[in-house]
Amino acid sequence: MTTRPTTRSRSVVNALVAVVTCALLAACVQMPTSGPVVEPPVTTGADDVPGISFDPRPPQAGDSPVDIVSGFLEAMKATPISQTVALQFLSREAAETWAPEQQVMTYSDLGTVVGDMTVQVPLADVSLYDARGAWQRTQPAGQLVLGMVQEDGEWRISEVPNALIVPDSWFDDWYQRVSLYYFDPSAQVLVPEPVHVPRGEQLASSLVRGLLTPPSGELQDVAVTYFPPDTDLELSVPIESGIAQVALSGDPDAVDATTADLMRAQLAWTLRQEERINAVQLSIGDRAFNGSGGSTQVRLNVGSAYDPTGDPSSPDLFALDRNRVVSGTIGAFEETSGPLGQPGYALRGIGVSIDGSRVAAVSRTGSDLFVAPTESPTGEVTRPVVGGVDLADPHWDVRDRTWVLDRNAGRARVIVVVDGSARIVAVPGISGRAVTDLLVSRDGTRLVALVRGRTSDQVVSSRIRHDPSGAILGFSSLRTLWLPDEGSPRIRDIAWRSTTAISVLRDITAGSQVNTISVDGAPGEITTGGNTRLRGPNRLLVSSPVEGGEVYALAGRAVLSLTTPERAVPDLPRGLTSLTYVG
Repeated sequence: MTTRPTTRSRSVVNALVAVVTCALLAACVQMPTSGPVVEPPVTTGADDVPGISFDPRPPQAGDSPVDIVSGFLEAMKATPISQTVALQFLSREAAETWAPEQQVMTYSDLGTVVGDMTVQVPLADVSLYDARGAWQRTQPAGQLVLGMVQEDGEWRISEVPNALIVPDSWFDDWYQRVSLYYFDPSAQVLVPEPVHVPRGEQLASSLVRGLLTPPSGELQDVAVTYFPPDTDLELSVPIESGIAQVALSGDPDAVDATTADLMRAQLAWTLRQEERINAVQLSIGDRAFNGSGGSTQVRLNVGSAYDPTGDPSSPDLFALDRNRVVSGTIGAFEETSGPLGQPGYALRGIGVSIDGSRVAAVSRTGSDLFVAPTESPTGEVTRPVVGGVDLADPHWDVRDRTWVLDRNAGRARVIVVVDGSARIVAVPGISGRAVTDLLVSRDGTRLVALVRGRTSDQVVSSRIRHDPSGAILGFSSLRTLWLPDEGSPRIRDIAWRSTTAISVLRDITAGSQVNTISVDGAPGEITTGGNTRLRGPNRLLVSSPVEGGEVYALAGRAVLSLTTPERAVPDLPRGLTSLTYVG
């Protein structure tokens, strides 16, 4: 579950530039034209649905237009989720065409409802989510405009947005944050996309319906689905003895064995978020598709080769110990046997490939980048980047590309090394700015950057676009990520907490604070458990997107575990620096 303040951070408000119009909502919602992890476990039993049931009051005889609109907004908060009563506030024609499943609109507060033939409802902090539950944008204010008509002597709503319109608090209680899994354009790796779906018994059905929606907008050239166009879910996804029965409409002859395997991988990774499911059966039309073993039922580990965190990925920590690359665990590091594990190089920062086989190291001057194997004493040391100004610690993705930020005296350059050759790529909103840190997701589809401002800092993200061969085509427009208002406007560090979440380290009075936020920019903090408020001036986070990985905060040599705060962690040895996981 997420928690939200009643006001958005100034950085998010300033970053919103999109205009939400009547055309977007297929009705009249007026908005301003300017303005700005480890995921929590998913549970779906009846006891996990929050609160008690709420059966709203239907329209009463003689209700005024304002009463009808107020009752309609109240009726959309019915729990368990149902629009049966809300439909009674609509005219007969509007009730036949209203499609609240097309999107969700949330607000923090309602203003005074006024009007007669047209009723206006001021809204504060309006967020929009599409049919999949993916966050689209947030505006600081908006106005809902509803047309009215009299039927049989009673007022009813005749013009209404195709949207579920509910308070933030209700949305946070009754919707949960999950991911839909698509493929990158080369079909080499699964790409998780964060969405919000209703809690409860229909979780599996909501996930599959979201997965059947083709990626669009900024996901073009980023994520693809292998479900045929116009494929629909037949009713719902029943779960029998732990097996999810996914029955789709369509022509089974249009799906070959390879496509069916990719579809099953998408389903398995998406449906594993429903704890009652341990296997999936896929059928299209009247045909059930067999897995590689001949059974129509496949376990949820299908598609492990497409793991967005890398398959396999090394669980070890790596560091520099007096200029030599070491690996292991805190308190038990050993020298690596590769060239950079031996004396002879003056280094200040490292990044390690996801399988742990290669290391990229920044020279002490920050000008050069060395790449070498971690465990081959006679392995070659290459120098793909020479003459940088101020190189940050490098990062790797599943394609074995190395990404490195050159801070370049406040005019950032992004460098990518592919097959030993380095080139500068222009990232709109990041290149040329005062960027102090750059992260790349292991699936190779996201960049996240820490941008310094004159008085405050921002965390921003961009999507990496690829062609079917995996070559970089470019980058999407920049998004500024939401942050809670409390805490210093200066950010110490950022790190991956899950495949779709970033942890942010900031100072607070007498200590430090870690906030975990969604990489898509959606408002609301992600609950991770463990420590979030720390004593002392912590400076660095050490984390990875792999589920169950230990997360550390560093204050000099002192190490604090954020995931198991009761565990005493030994101080780092003198001279040990650049502590990191792979990636």
